[in-house]
Amino acid sequence: MKALIIEEQNKAVIKEVPVRELEPDEILCRVTYCGICGTDLAIYTGETNFVRDGLIKYPVRIGHEWTGVVDRIGSAVTKFKPGDRVVSDNGVTCRKCPACRRGDLAHCENIKSVGTINCWDGGFAEYIIMPEIHLFHLPDNIDDRNAATIEPLTVSYAGITKRKITPETIVAVIGTGPIALGIVALAKTMGAGRIIAVGRTDSKLQRCLDAGATDIVNNTRVDAGEEVYRITNGHGADFVLETSGATPTVQQAIDMAAEYGTLSMVGFYETEINGLIFNRMVTKRLNIIGVMGEFGLVPKIIDYMEKTGLNLESMITREIPFSEAPDYFLHHKEMHKQDIKVLVKIS
Repeated sequence: MKALIIEEQNKAVIKEVPVRELEPDEILCRVTYCGICGTDLAIYTGETNFVRDGLIKYPVRIGHEWTGVVDRIGSAVTKFKPGDRVVSDNGVTCRKCPACRRGDLAHCENIKSVGTINCWDGGFAEYIIMPEIHLFHLPDNIDDRNAATIEPLTVSYAGITKRKITPETIVAVIGTGPIALGIVALAKTMGAGRIIAVGRTDSKLQRCLDAGATDIVNNTRVDAGEEVYRITNGHGADFVLETSGATPTVQQAIDMAAEYGTLSMVGFYETEINGLIFNRMVTKRLNIIGVMGEFGLVPKIIDYMEKTGLNLESMITREIPFSEAPDYFLHHKEMHKQDIKVLVKIS
């Protein structure tokens, strides 16, 4: 089969690789779509601590935002059959350690991340093998393109559920990437009274409006903290979610938060954050929470999308064929300025 391999820093190639034999509890899936994540791009360039710290080693087969169709099943598989549409967790457990044996998969001692840390071969390939325990059925009302957004939506969900959302809640989201768009869409369906999107690019901010934002703030033109206070009549944002991973916006997040507000830190920060005015966190009595994607959220997101009809087409800015994926990685720094979520059509 064909697979996209990051052979070394700044070198992505599509090459023929063998399909190994299935273990009894494993399933071979034909990949239909795989989304390009910011982490994929950072692995490609080597500009991530995961590579620098040796947690990801080249060559690596990336791709954790995939969806596909069951092609073949192992002898012990009981819940899936060929033709079933599926998505997966972004981690694969050993199914053998004490944590796994007691059903506590999130604390597996030997967990491998799909396409990233301690890599389980990822979804930028014609086929991917996954254990049955980490696969989930897709309902008919979630199409393949939307299914490929489920994995980033788990991170958005982990962030937005850190505080109860009511019609009185003012939510501010910093960043205009896929996680931010997912948070905006979820905040809308959860009934937030006001949703303020903060970012640098007008076209991406327009996408936030399409996803459900009530207000947008371009933080290259105004002081974002002051502007949020102005448009909320001096109240500020009850719930601020910082998704950009850019160190200057952390201070903006603190500045725009209301007293007794909640600040969810959803971005990855590759550098030290210096110069913060910590007194503002103290005097506002802020509750600050670190957020990552949480193991086991995929079925919750599938259920939520099925029941609410949540559609994330506004997140998808480009679709490319598999053959063009290496070229996109090569030129991503120019193209990514306008892109939010790029889907690669595998089959």
